[in-house]
Amino acid sequence: MLTLTQLNELVRELGNTRVLTVYHGARVTDPAMRHAWRAALGSALQPVRNGITDEAERAEFDRAAAYLDDPWPPIEGVWGMKGWAAFLTPDGARYAGSLPVQPPTLAAWRYAPVITPYLRAFKQHRPVIIALVDSRSARLYRYALGELEELSDMALSVPDAAEPGTQERPPAKGGPSHPGPRGTLDTEALRKRKAANFHRLATTLASRLVELAGDDGWILIGGTREWARHAGETIPASHASRTMVSSALDHNAHEKEIAEAAKHAASELRSTHGHELVERILERACDGGRGASGVPTVQRALQSGAVDLLVLSPHFLNRTDIDVEELVRAALARGADIEVLSGSAATELDERSEGVAARLRFPIDSRATVGAAESGEQPSEAAS
Repeated sequence: MLTLTQLNELVRELGNTRVLTVYHGARVTDPAMRHAWRAALGSALQPVRNGITDEAERAEFDRAAAYLDDPWPPIEGVWGMKGWAAFLTPDGARYAGSLPVQPPTLAAWRYAPVITPYLRAFKQHRPVIIALVDSRSARLYRYALGELEELSDMALSVPDAAEPGTQERPPAKGGPSHPGPRGTLDTEALRKRKAANFHRLATTLASRLVELAGDDGWILIGGTREWARHAGETIPASHASRTMVSSALDHNAHEKEIAEAAKHAASELRSTHGHELVERILERACDGGRGASGVPTVQRALQSGAVDLLVLSPHFLNRTDIDVEELVRAALARGADIEVLSGSAATELDERSEGVAARLRFPIDSRATVGAAESGEQPSEAAS
């Protein structure tokens, strides 16, 4: 799957090239339907071809569409795949691959790839890093794009050492032994040693989880309840809001249970993150700060090069009254990140901000006011 950076590079590279963009919801569960995609794509391609009146351009379209006669990776051959996308030029395919989400079947012929349907897949691209801990060890996994991978080379454990009281001690010379008090002291020493060993393990684990999660991944900690809670407390503040400690995910959980827990954690953390993001941006937008809400203000912020993060809802991506594709391309061209919300966070964005908002690098109103003052002009109403 492409990253946002790779997607942007394709848009820039093919900005002056006609591209046939194809999306298809390709999930196959019935072997009898494995070739049904051909009819579905044929129905999507035909009206696009019929709308091309220039013969030379139609020949270009046909050369691009010829790739679909024998696509690779094969659409009908990837079982469990939810979606498929391709960006095809008259000179050949520039990209084709599976998607972890199921897009509507779509065909478009225009300059540069159509990328808005692809954006929905990025939420599945963010990994969940899972740690299952007990008092002496931590097993690590990565869950992304519906697949669980054990990171066996990343596992942690405390060094083996003889526990106090496990070896017989000779009594002190000239006096009787005192097994009772010594046993009590040994138990306390064992408890302290276990706590110290786990603290060292948890500190190393926190660093490793932060490194694996990166800038946008989620962290899920499970295992023995007490030790999982302690491990969660060592996660630094920078990643605390992206971390969940599960009391239900057992240290000996099977891979299917781990995958289900990771999927649930990603959904819950994404929802919480989405609501917090919307609230912060709209709060900044209300006082003319580094936030923009609604289509006109976001468009003005994009024109000013002020957008740091563009936040969209799936409903906004389907709008036909404005060119959403151009808005998204403008954000990418100016180095902005893009995040598509889901669930109740997306609904909140629709209700409060027309489905689009932006975190800004600088307040656009104050920038406009300063510019007007320097030129001797009066600030516009929008900047006041």
